[in-house]
Amino acid sequence: MHPEALSNLNLMIRATQCFCGTHAPWECAKGKHSVRLLPFQRGSSVIHWARNQLIAMALYGQIESPDGRPDAEYLLLSDDDMLAQPGFLSRLLSYKKDFVTGIATVRRDPPRPNIRIWSEKDQYYITPVEWDWESNKLMPINAVGGAFMLVRRRVFEKMGEAYRACQFEREEDKRKFPRCDEVDAYWDKKQKAREARFEKAIGTEGDWKEADSWWFQFLDNITDVQTGELGEDIAFCWKAEKLGFQIFADPQVLPGHIGEYGYGIADYRDWVDRGKDLGEMPKTMAVNDVQVADVKPAEV
Repeated sequence: MHPEALSNLNLMIRATQCFCGTHAPWECAKGKHSVRLLPFQRGSSVIHWARNQLIAMALYGQIESPDGRPDAEYLLLSDDDMLAQPGFLSRLLSYKKDFVTGIATVRRDPPRPNIRIWSEKDQYYITPVEWDWESNKLMPINAVGGAFMLVRRRVFEKMGEAYRACQFEREEDKRKFPRCDEVDAYWDKKQKAREARFEKAIGTEGDWKEADSWWFQFLDNITDVQTGELGEDIAFCWKAEKLGFQIFADPQVLPGHIGEYGYGIADYRDWVDRGKDLGEMPKTMAVNDVQVADVKPAEV
C-alpha cells in the first residue's frame, strides 16, 4: 500500500475498533467493532483475479479463532491508494446496509466521481453530474468503482451461490437463444462441476483458493445493445442488483485518491461550479435525476 494510505487506514481502524477490554470486541455495547486487517496475499497481477482471491480468503480461508470470534459480517474493499478519514468506516457500518460506499474520483483532471446511475434510455451506466453535496442522507445509486465499498457477507455468499448455479450465464444464453432447449443441459453440467469444486475447497482437506466464485469479472453482454466491456467493479454491482441488493452512497464519505495530489470530490465540485459559471455544464446527466434515500444520517 501507499505509505500515506496505510497510515490513514490504520487510524480509521483504530477509531472503529473496540478497546474496552471488558468484553470481546464483537460484543461491544458502545457501538464499536471487531475489525481485522487481513494479511497481504501475493496473487495475480490481474486485478479482478487478485480481488476474488482476497474475498475467497476472507470468506473461507480464515483459521478458526480460539476465542470464539464469529465470521465477519462485513468486508471493506479499499484500493491501496485511498486516503480514508478516521470516522469513515464507523459511519458506513452504522447504516447496517447490505452495500454502501464512499464516493471517490478518478486520479486525473477533471476528477470525475466513481459512482454510476443506470440509464434505461441508453441501457448503460452513466456518471451523475452533481448531487446534494451537503446531504447527510444516503443516495441510491446503481454502481460504483470498488475503491471504498462496505459489503455485507451475505452479498458475496448469495453471489457465490448464483455463480455456482450458473445463473447469470443461463439468463444470458436464454436471452440470446430463447428457443434453444440445450441451454439448461449445458449449464447443468457446469453447475455440477462448480459445486463439486466449491464443496471440496471448503472441506477440511480443501484449499480455500478453489472457492473463488468470480465475484468480480468482466462482462460484455448484459444487454442486447451492449458493444463495450463492463469493468469488473461495475459488473459486481450489476450482479448485486440482479440478486436484489440495493446500493447506496454516502455523500459525506469522500476518500481521496493519491496521485499528483489527493484527488477528491471537493476538486470535482469546484470543476462543476466553474463549468456552471462559464455556461459549460457537462451534459452527462440532469442534476435532478439523482434522488436521496429516506434514511437517517449515521450516528458517528
